[in-house]
Amino acid sequence: MSFKKTLLGGVALGLTVALPAAAQDDTTQIAFIPQIAGIPYYVAMEEGAQRAAEQLGVEYVQEGPTSTNAADQLRIFESFVNQGFDVIAISPLDEETLKPAISRALEQDIVVLTSDADAPGSDRQYFVAQALDQDLGYTLLDETVERIGDSGKIAIVSDSPTIQSMQNWIAAIEERAETTYPDIEIVSVDHTDGTAQRAYQFATDAMTRNPDLKAVLGMASTTCPGIAQAVEAAGASDEVLTAGYCSPNTARDAIKSGAMDFSVLWNPADLGYLTVWVGNELANGGEITDSFEVDGLEQTIEYMPENDAILLGPPAVFTEENVDDFDF
Repeated sequence: MSFKKTLLGGVALGLTVALPAAAQDDTTQIAFIPQIAGIPYYVAMEEGAQRAAEQLGVEYVQEGPTSTNAADQLRIFESFVNQGFDVIAISPLDEETLKPAISRALEQDIVVLTSDADAPGSDRQYFVAQALDQDLGYTLLDETVERIGDSGKIAIVSDSPTIQSMQNWIAAIEERAETTYPDIEIVSVDHTDGTAQRAYQFATDAMTRNPDLKAVLGMASTTCPGIAQAVEAAGASDEVLTAGYCSPNTARDAIKSGAMDFSVLWNPADLGYLTVWVGNELANGGEITDSFEVDGLEQTIEYMPENDAILLGPPAVFTEENVDDFDF
């Protein structure tokens, strides 16, 4: 195994240089396109990414659609291609929409990464993953069962069905229920338009149809507030558990009021940091061949060659006891 000295001053294990990196007169430009602009989760990703960009001496730009609209996300991607960015990372809303654009970007020698969500059927080079989809699904259901018991009805409220990562989490939850908790019944899986209001309606409908419902699980930061508000408005916080994948800042008030029991996620600032770090390595001639370490991140980063995924680490669980320890 060969080693490459990083611009951060540390040694990254498992990074080889296929060809000597050419000296660049211009600053490396890295762009990231989130699924939606402005929510706390992606703001935290941007903060971590900018921190890495400053240390590495690269330019970082983040721009996303104002709603979870795949066509708008595609237009932003194509704009970065036309501007000649060296690296474009994206959290895909719709893999099929992006496939041709990703292929064209690679033809122009642009490094293309997925980050936060994947498009495994595309030509993207690597997926910078926050945690394994299976681990995320298992953790959410395991933590739910720990609180409600190993039998009962659960409703799931997700964002757009085209977001593959959320579909993978749902599949993992369903698989975990089937194999480990056969008396857990998933009574509905609903998909919103990316708004808390729609999530509120779906959660309310699920409780109306199932008076004995034990839990509502939200698959996105946009759904968590809506499902918590619905359960609180129904006066059912003591009977119906709510939980999901949302940032501590998004979930904090609901967790402290008792309207939400816990949240499962990861540190998006670290994910943004890792995304920029990986993009810079690839733009300068490196490739990922093994697990490695990054100055600025505490954990060892795992490389999974079977799907070219670069794994930040295991999921975290945020509860009333620890939610104030985090700010994102």
